[in-house]
Amino acid sequence: MRTLGIDLAASPRTTAAAVVTWPGDGTAVVSPPLLGCTDEVLVDLLGGLEQGEGAGVDCPFGWPIPFVEAVAAHAAGTPWPGRGTGSSAHRATLRHRRTDILTHQELGGRWPLSVAFDRLGATTARWAHLADELAARDRPVARDGSGRIAEVYPAASRRQWGLGPERSTAELRAAAPWLRLGPAERAAYDGSEHAFDALIAALAARAVRRGLTRAPAGPEETHAAAVEGWIHIPRAGTLPVLP
Repeated sequence: MRTLGIDLAASPRTTAAAVVTWPGDGTAVVSPPLLGCTDEVLVDLLGGLEQGEGAGVDCPFGWPIPFVEAVAAHAAGTPWPGRGTGSSAHRATLRHRRTDILTHQELGGRWPLSVAFDRLGATTARWAHLADELAARDRPVARDGSGRIAEVYPAASRRQWGLGPERSTAELRAAAPWLRLGPAERAAYDGSEHAFDALIAALAARAVRRGLTRAPAGPEETHAAAVEGWIHIPRAGTLPVLP
């Protein structure tokens, strides 16, 4: 089986993909990265996932529910949801998704970028276009990651697996000696932060398929994840058991 990782950006120039094959013998074979991925390439990769395979995409799958409600109210000319409250206090409620807040708590203070108030929104708009194209091909994407495609966060995955902030295949292979990368592949992943993040996303996709990430729990998280998306963060120490 394979897992696919995508480091998505608003521009194809900085979008990369990685494919890891899991032959079932305790190893994982890393293919050369794909750089400069266009929408067509991504849809073909994601649409080509077979039963049991999975993908991890480094991009929010949706916007915060309060943000969407506020924008809808503004467009309709109905009262702004923050009426009667302080402007800065209300804006704070629009900035992050529920999964962002939980990730912030789990990582001890690190905030994911805001899809509502940062340039990341352009990347999510690109993802929405890709997800719609997949749905048109009868490959709908479940935003909570319960299908073949899940939202992942490579920086959080590296932290949970005890990897440092530097993107280094030497460090990764020391922690996961079962990874099979040739010299050309190592040079390619070390030479591109986007490629390296795509590789981590592919490994995180394996963690999702193995049930080694935190899934939504309870009705509130389940509802939020279905609308806003859900970051699948591997549980600490799970890198050695991925094969």
